[in-house]
Amino acid sequence: MNKDLIELAKRLIAVPGYAELEEKETKAAQALYQELCGMGLPAELTDHNGRYNVSCEYRGKLPGPAVVLCTHLDTVPPYEMPEAFRGRTENGRLYGRGAVDVRGILAAMSMVMKQLFAEQPKICGSVRFLAVSDEESGSYGMRQELKQGYAADLTIVGEPTDLQIGAAHKGVAWLQIDFKGKAAHGSVPEEGHNAVYDGVRFVNTLIHEVIPELKQNRVHPLLGAASVNVGRMDGGTRPTIVPELCRIQLDRRLVPGEDAARAMEEIRTAAQKANVGAADIETEILLGDESRPFPPLDSTPHAEVLQCLEEVLAEVTGSRKPCIGLPFWTDAALPAYFTGKPAVVIGPGNIAQAHSNEEYVEIRQLEDSVKVYYAMVTSKEVRDALNREAGKEGRHEIE
Repeated sequence: MNKDLIELAKRLIAVPGYAELEEKETKAAQALYQELCGMGLPAELTDHNGRYNVSCEYRGKLPGPAVVLCTHLDTVPPYEMPEAFRGRTENGRLYGRGAVDVRGILAAMSMVMKQLFAEQPKICGSVRFLAVSDEESGSYGMRQELKQGYAADLTIVGEPTDLQIGAAHKGVAWLQIDFKGKAAHGSVPEEGHNAVYDGVRFVNTLIHEVIPELKQNRVHPLLGAASVNVGRMDGGTRPTIVPELCRIQLDRRLVPGEDAARAMEEIRTAAQKANVGAADIETEILLGDESRPFPPLDSTPHAEVLQCLEEVLAEVTGSRKPCIGLPFWTDAALPAYFTGKPAVVIGPGNIAQAHSNEEYVEIRQLEDSVKVYYAMVTSKEVRDALNREAGKEGRHEIE
């Protein structure tokens, strides 16, 4: 067992850091900063209006691509997890809140930086370790990095993927639609207009028209079909009153090529097709609008870079595995979207354990992740591929 790695992970697990705390993840940022400084590394603690990012950079002697190892500082709350902030090892596993998502990965990337400064590999370009705030609640830390001139030719984001390379994942949009009717006494419903009935007809249109359309025509080879879920439906005040309002909230998962505005327009069209009648309709994008998008990730156009990363992974693990699509959203989507550069997601452990009351990571895989990250950031083949792709466009403007 790599005792230094495991003990570092335990110390990081021991520091609570989540959005529900008054100090958020500030203490976790300070703890990581102190750990890096204690290794003799040139760490930086950056204040973004009271939310902190931690970084550390190793530079080669010659110019070349910038590769960023990135993961986040925050976790979800402990919920019902017993002794959540006491990291413990048992049966080849490390347990604790953040063991897999992602305090273990923070420790692994820290060990990579320690190894870089100790061995001084001759690379063209740089390796930056970046630990950001607020990934679980809105990705504030990564958004601040982008606003202030984030520069990376490749971003490798640490999240639990069973050490497979995630090259794509869906984007997220939360949409709201209000159907406005006319209240009346329940004994004479014909005197009013029942907004709940409008909502029901709309949901039927989703089920019978919109969802089949998405499954047939909005499909990505790694991600499958775009989806929509009715997560909440509210209407009415009491049985004796015709409801004058029905509010429906949707979770729309976006495949590459889609955005929230387009999804919202399609939802509005579906409401109009539902033969709503006299009701007024109001729509709102609750999450994922143009000012703060949660876009899809799709690095498959960067085929040569992905192939090189696959080869590095195979050399370290002894098993060649193709890139995969991921079911969950990550910070990787933001640098890819706003810079047009490739970003991938890879890390030890399984997403099924994240946020659970039995959160753990397999120690062997956590140890292997250090080797994988180190090999990826020092690979000459990966950096050569990045140089050849340097001219590709695809960025979006940062609000």
